Formats: sequence, structure tokens, C-alpha cells
Amino acid sequence: MNAPASTATGTIMIIDDEPDNLNVLGDMLRQAGWGVRAFARGAPALAAARAERPDLVLLDIRMPDMNGYEVCRRFKAEDDLRAVPIIFLSAFAEVADKMQAFEAGGVDYVTKPFAAAEVLARTRTHLRLRQHQVQLEALVQQRVVELAAAHRRLRIWDDAKTQWLNMLAHEMRTPLGGVFGIAELLFMDLPPASEHHDLRQAYDLSRTRIEKLMDDALTLAHIDVAGERFAASPVRLLPVLRSALDTLPRLGPAHTVRAALAAVEEVTVLGDQPLLSRAFSDLLLTATHCMAEGAVLTLEAHVAAGQAHVMLCTGGASLGPEALATFFDVGGQRTLLKGGGDFGLGAALASRILRLFNGSVTICNDPAQGLCIKISLPAGNSSPLSEEPDPGMHPLPPSRAPSC
Repeated sequence: MNAPASTATGTIMIIDDEPDNLNVLGDMLRQAGWGVRAFARGAPALAAARAERPDLVLLDIRMPDMNGYEVCRRFKAEDDLRAVPIIFLSAFAEVADKMQAFEAGGVDYVTKPFAAAEVLARTRTHLRLRQHQVQLEALVQQRVVELAAAHRRLRIWDDAKTQWLNMLAHEMRTPLGGVFGIAELLFMDLPPASEHHDLRQAYDLSRTRIEKLMDDALTLAHIDVAGERFAASPVRLLPVLRSALDTLPRLGPAHTVRAALAAVEEVTVLGDQPLLSRAFSDLLLTATHCMAEGAVLTLEAHVAAGQAHVMLCTGGASLGPEALATFFDVGGQRTLLKGGGDFGLGAALASRILRLFNGSVTICNDPAQGLCIKISLPAGNSSPLSEEPDPGMHPLPPSRAPSC
């Protein structure tokens, strides 16, 4: 019946006004290997518990001065004692009595007259549970300390990254400006019939890519999520999209764009306007590199289920499964640019900006509309309007959502 002394550790407090119960329970628990402290009243038991916290309490209900329910509530009201498991031992066998005991904070209830084996088993069980709880709390505390230390180290490296990117972007602009200026002068001095004029297109492309990479590095350096510089506020989506469209002529090859944006004219999203404009500009530029010669880039926006959805479709081009899977990785668009190479952090940076504002971006092949980039952001106030073309853009014929 009794557990070996080596397997039972801890101190049990017994609170019962019946001397016989104190003696029987005390002898039984000591033989099982536990330390015992016995009290006939609640008040002195509470005072003793404050001085030296027990590992578990066996508590009677019917006692003078302070009944067991009140004693239990007093234990649970004190920070140092509330975690101590309390098992009620009582002759009250009604469900209402047991419910009151559990509501007061008890973890178990044994009806008198009790069986010694049952009391030992329940005591042992709740002591083990409490031991596991203490171990888990210690583990959680250890993990909190480790996470705080890891966060501190990450902040150190993040600050170093920011300083390095700032230095790289700023310091390289000066020598690169000199190189670009000399190249421009050389092209100007070339005779009109020189075959070297054929290099101009490759030079312009390389220059654009280098400048774009510098801009991407600066953007990364300026995103400080943990610091005070980063803040999100309501932003109207339509000006963001128009700003992104305005960047296409100077960043990418000439393409026809058809847009339908009236449905989001009054829609707001939570974010940072320059960062969101940058994200959509990068995605538009990336989309142009996925297009075949003469294809039309379509841009649609609508609101559904509290989300603002923006769709970019390239009209016929498609990618293989591996290219789709790595599309938003750094350098994952390597195969899209004519002649090979990559075009900066583009899509990877845009994906991370959208995720900062609880948004998402995905890409898929659609048989009817080609390669489609789908962007979603939580929408604020919106007033859906008729789907009319955005001024200044080619009209967009009625279409369906991509099937992918």
C-alpha cells in the first residue's frame, strides 16, 4: 500500500480539527516518505505556510473559525501560495459541496471515510503534477531568458546590417557616379557610325540594375521593425497603385498596361505608403520581365471578405514549378530576365514588405491570363464602385479570377 520512501519527497500540510484524522493521515504520509506538518485550525496553518511553503495541502471543510473553503481561498489569494495544490478531505458527499471546493481552488476531492491507498495515490499524483508544472515554469523562464539574449544579439547584427547597407549604398554611389559619367561621355564622343553604339542598350540595362540594387539596399536598411522609425497607418490604396504604375516607364521596358482600379478608389489599408508603393512598383517591374514581346500587362483590384486584392497578369507567359516555388526568394527570378542574371531584390523585398502589414503575395500560371501575381492586404473602409477603367489607362475587358 505504501510507496517506498525513496519515491516520495516533499512536505504535506494537513489541516483538520479532528485529532484522530491528523494522527492517521500523519502516520500514513510519514510511512510513505513525506514530511508532515499538521494543524487543527486554518489561521495558524496559513501563517506557517507563509513562513515555509508546503508542497501540497490536505484540507478538511468543516472546521471552527474558518472553514476549508475560506482557507483554500486565502491560499489562492496569495502569490506565494496559490500554486500549492489543495486536496479536500471531507465527509460532505453532495455534488454541491464538491463544486464549491473546486470553485474555491481545490484540485481534488476525497470523501470521508477515505481509503488510505486512494489518499496516497491522489497525493502522489498531484505532487508529480506540481513537480512537472514547476519544471515547465523553469523551462519557460529559461527560454524567455534565452530569447531575450537572442533578440539582443539579433538587434546587434541588425544594426550592423543597417550600417553596412547604408555605407554600401552611399559610398558606392560616388565612384559609380564617376563611372557612369565617364561612360556617358564616351558614348557621346563615339562617331555616329561606330559599331560600339550597339553596347548602349546593354550599358543602360546594367546601369539600371546597379542603381536598383542600391535602392533596394537602402530600403532594407531603412526598414526597422523593432525601432520607432517603423510605423503603420491607414493608407489609401489607389494612390499607391498609381504611384507604382508611374515608375514603370523609367524602370522597365515599354509595355502596354490595362488597369481597372475604380473598385478600390475609397479603400484604405494599414501600412506605410512609401514602402507599399515600393512593393507594388517592384512587383510591376518583375511582371514586365515575365512578359513576352507585345504582351499586355493587366492590373485589376477589388475588395472581397475584408481583403483588398490586386492582380497582375502577364498575358500568356508561364513558369515551371521550380521557378514558381522560388519566385519570391532572393535571386529567385534569375531565369526571367532576357540574357540571364537577376534584377535586384525586387520580388523578394516586395514579399517581405507586404508580410510586414499582414498581407500576402502569391504567383501561379493561369491558362487564360498567363502568369498571375496575386496580392492581398487587409482592407479598411471601402465603398465598392462600378468596375470602370482607371483614367489614363487602356480599358480592361471583363475577365475572371485566375483558376490557379
